[in-house]
Amino acid sequence: MKRPPQIFERFFEWYSKPSLQDAILGDLYEQFDADVQTLGISKARRRFAWNVLRFCRPGIIRKEGRKKLNTVTMLQHHIKLTLRGFRRFKTSFAINLIGLSSGLACALLIYLWVSDEYAMDNFHKDGDRLFQVLQNINIIDKVETIEMTPALLAETLNEELPILDKTVSVLPPGSYGSDGIVEYNGKKLKTLDQYASSEFFEVFSFPLGSGSPSQVLLAKESVVISEEFAEKLFGKGINPIGESITWEKGGDPSTHIVTGIFEKLPNNTSRPFDVVFTMESFLDSHPHLRDWQNSDPSTFIVLSENASITGVQEQVNRIITAKWEGYRHSFLVQRYADRYLYGKYENGEAVPGRMQYVRLFSIVAGLVLLIACINFMNLSTARASRRLKEIGVKKSMGASRRSLAFQFYVETFVLTTISTIVAMAIVILLLPVFNEITGKSLELILTIELLQFLAGIIVITSILAGSYPAIYLSGFEAISILKGKLSSSIGDGWARKGLVMVQYGVSVILITSVLVVSSQIQFVLDKNLGFQKEQVIYFNADGRVGKNTSTFLSELQKIPGVVSTAEFGHDLLGGMGKTTGLYWEGKDPEARIRFGNLEVGPNLIETFGIEMAEGRTFDEKFGDEYSKIILNEQAIEVMGLEDPIGKTIGLWGQERQIIGVAKDFHFESLFEPIKPCFFQLGSDLGSIVVRIAPSNEFQTIERIEKLYDEFNPGLAFNFNFFDKEYENLYKSEQQVADLSTSFATIAIIVSCLGLFGLVAFTAEQKRKEIGIRKVLGASAKRIILLLSSDFMKLIMSAIIIALPIGYFIMKNWLDSFIYRIDLNFSFFVASGLMAILIAIMTMSIQTLKAANANPVDSLKDE
Repeated sequence: MKRPPQIFERFFEWYSKPSLQDAILGDLYEQFDADVQTLGISKARRRFAWNVLRFCRPGIIRKEGRKKLNTVTMLQHHIKLTLRGFRRFKTSFAINLIGLSSGLACALLIYLWVSDEYAMDNFHKDGDRLFQVLQNINIIDKVETIEMTPALLAETLNEELPILDKTVSVLPPGSYGSDGIVEYNGKKLKTLDQYASSEFFEVFSFPLGSGSPSQVLLAKESVVISEEFAEKLFGKGINPIGESITWEKGGDPSTHIVTGIFEKLPNNTSRPFDVVFTMESFLDSHPHLRDWQNSDPSTFIVLSENASITGVQEQVNRIITAKWEGYRHSFLVQRYADRYLYGKYENGEAVPGRMQYVRLFSIVAGLVLLIACINFMNLSTARASRRLKEIGVKKSMGASRRSLAFQFYVETFVLTTISTIVAMAIVILLLPVFNEITGKSLELILTIELLQFLAGIIVITSILAGSYPAIYLSGFEAISILKGKLSSSIGDGWARKGLVMVQYGVSVILITSVLVVSSQIQFVLDKNLGFQKEQVIYFNADGRVGKNTSTFLSELQKIPGVVSTAEFGHDLLGGMGKTTGLYWEGKDPEARIRFGNLEVGPNLIETFGIEMAEGRTFDEKFGDEYSKIILNEQAIEVMGLEDPIGKTIGLWGQERQIIGVAKDFHFESLFEPIKPCFFQLGSDLGSIVVRIAPSNEFQTIERIEKLYDEFNPGLAFNFNFFDKEYENLYKSEQQVADLSTSFATIAIIVSCLGLFGLVAFTAEQKRKEIGIRKVLGASAKRIILLLSSDFMKLIMSAIIIALPIGYFIMKNWLDSFIYRIDLNFSFFVASGLMAILIAIMTMSIQTLKAANANPVDSLKDE
């Protein structure tokens, strides 16, 4: 363009008196136009710059201060104009509102979820000084981290480490079976138990309604119960302190005295429980745990005030080495509140577990909100032609670019505020569904933190979404606008196209992620595990069922629809004991190999349909089977045994004869490879497994419940389907799949609005061209191709850029699975085709409208 250098124009406006600016600038412009004709554009610009510098003298330099504007009045004026614009252009307002409110609702939902994740286990008063001691077990060429530690560790550390303020030993809920039975005056209730040493309520901030934190667990027979459980057991309004209850779980009943009541646990505790017994009472019934070489409880430590965690880990390892001769492992000390988010361990170090999903969805929230802002930018610039005369008149009346930009920022702020209110309403409506997907109990409560987040997101979104439209629209020249000669630079066009490419690129990545994650989850759920998990239920052998297991199993087998029954001490979902106490001829004395220990009853292998590679299963007709053992193929391989059937090996110092080799099967999640394990017969195993026929399942279960009630009158019959419990192993991954699908849908919808805006902008710009083409005989098909071709190039470019990024992200995610799908070409073809199809459907709305418009309306002048 043949115009003087803007930097000198602005310099003149800055130093000159406002009252002289119009007259002098007019003369400078006339001189510039004349110089262009006689001297050329380059010399004319240099002369214009020189003339601006010549005018910089005392008589022209501004002396009066800037006029003070009534900011409040101007703000009210801008808001009034904004609201009028919303009413006048209802379609544009509705599209912008849908896009921004969808993005903000997505960001708000993820904020609530992320906040809840960060808050988990973060309510304890000494949380910054509260640490958990974990054990690193050296296994061949890797390190496995477990929570189980020696029961004597907590007390020993308390005595020998002055840097520690308190220590506590805890057997977490669900250890040694899921539920036990509490009885009071003939009333029996199942409950989730926990065992802990005396300082438990001093270390953890679970509020006590009755009792002193330092006293409630001092006596061995003490028990502390929750308010809710106390009301169920004793009745409403009754004080149970001092009352005796009977406790039974996998052994003889024991009597305990209620010494305290704790209030309802916070929602952000990761391990809820109903009752707390003393660790001493548990050790009395499990005396083998008083040996340093056996591990089960978890150990927690609280550092003294102003103490540092540095060096504590080394001191803990020093103490355990002195107490346990020949100890070959080590300990890891981790902040307790970090365990929830950093619950995975690699080679003895904590790594992000759930934290990777917190980061993932935080990024997704930012991307969806960015897409919504891009959508707003495109729609604002696409509808710029409606604002041209307004901008031209204001500029000709003296409005500065800054004041116009401020007006557009106000418009964006008002729209963002309205969108935030709508987003909050959307969140309230969607929270029940969102809670069901995430397994949480989130609520939208206007706390100080939430208000700060909302205020911050309104400001950030307003600036992010409003910047480009404000700069773009306020930069038009008044003369060009009023003459109807609005010009658009190449940079402006590519900016809008680039924004659409970003939108669609993110959408393609999300589509690819949804396809891959869903396929992997389905692969995991459908994979042959080496045993039959369908049509199997299991439940605890409670009360008289546990005391008369053989009779109960015999009666179970008589029920129509029951295919097979067995006892089980653990499960096939990773909940089994592990030991290095297996010895055989030729074993390397330095080798530390952990074997899974599956304690079972006769017929368990047949009930689960585990195939045998060689040998036989347990059978009572062969006499004493407790001295026999069955290994899996992986165990035979790591032991290096040939022709194992009939050979004798040692387990915890006792000889066991190998009678069979089971084919490899998955007894942990698919995040883990198949490991060596063995089956042995056990007594008082605690669980009953029943395979039922596929027909009349509910009737069969009702009959089983009736039989259970005959053995345990009044006791609730709680059972689980084994395949459902297997699915729960991948609950986090299923949540990722569901949430990714939801957020990808939102991103695609908002991206479509952005594409819609750019098509509308192009159609507006080419309105007269389209009219002329139609008059000259162009068909609607040609018009559609004219408008669509550039956009399809954009979409294809976005797909080409996005697919490698999607491949990299999904490959890293799949690497966390030992068993996974192949990341083949079909996923990327499908996501690309879906993106193209969605784009065509979106563009067709505007292109058909433009192609079918009356050319007379396009060509006539106002």
